[in-house]
Amino acid sequence: MFKNVYIVVFCYLLYFINGQTYSNVRAIQDGLSVNIKYDMKGDLYRGDAVAVTYTIDDGKNYSIITDADGDLGPNILPGKNNEVNWLLIDKDFIIGKIINFRIITIPEGMVYVDGGDFMRHTKNKLNKEISKHAVFLGSFLMDETEVTQREYRQVMGKYASDYAGCMECPVENVSWFDAMDFAKKVGKRLPTEAEWEYAARGGINNKNDFTFSGSNQINDVAWFLANTESKQPVGRKKPNSLGLYDMSGNVWEWCSDWYHDEYFQVANKKNPIGPDYGTEKVVRGGSWFSNDIFCDISMRYKLKPDYRDTNFGFRCVKDI
Repeated sequence: MFKNVYIVVFCYLLYFINGQTYSNVRAIQDGLSVNIKYDMKGDLYRGDAVAVTYTIDDGKNYSIITDADGDLGPNILPGKNNEVNWLLIDKDFIIGKIINFRIITIPEGMVYVDGGDFMRHTKNKLNKEISKHAVFLGSFLMDETEVTQREYRQVMGKYASDYAGCMECPVENVSWFDAMDFAKKVGKRLPTEAEWEYAARGGINNKNDFTFSGSNQINDVAWFLANTESKQPVGRKKPNSLGLYDMSGNVWEWCSDWYHDEYFQVANKKNPIGPDYGTEKVVRGGSWFSNDIFCDISMRYKLKPDYRDTNFGFRCVKDI
């Protein structure tokens, strides 16, 4: 119950991404309602959306607010005193907490991933767990689908696929270097292996220890060897709890890290980026040409960074 409970509210004064500037952010609690106001400069790009995130642990973990009303979402115009109203009903977990808010822009086609602690673990080909350790990740944005052939063609000016006639299929036949070049051109980067696994598991929203990204039933969420003879258009299977598609199956996805067996067990516990050197890069998630074991989100695989094949692609992330 929130009756007669006073919640202290602090706000970030400035936050910007994608060309928008948010300032003069302030909030007032009135009973079971928090009224948040902010000033905004810079037009949204088509398809981008304004969102509000909050923290109750002084910025260690942020969560996105999905049940507020007001100047949120796409088509928000710049101006002063934009307003958001957030009801505190059924939110006992914030009683007595100091709340910090920040306003962000979520680019079209990307998903906000709340940061937090999670347990990394990996399996071998016999599906036996061989290591486990806890890490902390900050918040980030991730492409909701694998980069498509259409997107790659528009940015790079060339095709990179052995399969014609499917512009909405994930691009493949791209090396790690190709993926890095694409990401740089669009102002993004490849995910670290820890970020990839955290997002595939559903991030802080993970309530179930699923074998595949979003389900224990592989046919619900993945294209793999038993249900397709080639890659498929992105976003046709069910997403995981973050709204990410095809994290299991369709194409393997390049990560930024060098591969190292021992490193996985002794990695930096805060925002790990992998070892400083290596000869092969990490790929995760399995593909349309994989059996179910390799689509398990705990499985790791490695490839030379200049390797190209018909079942290896990528998706990007963006820092906040």
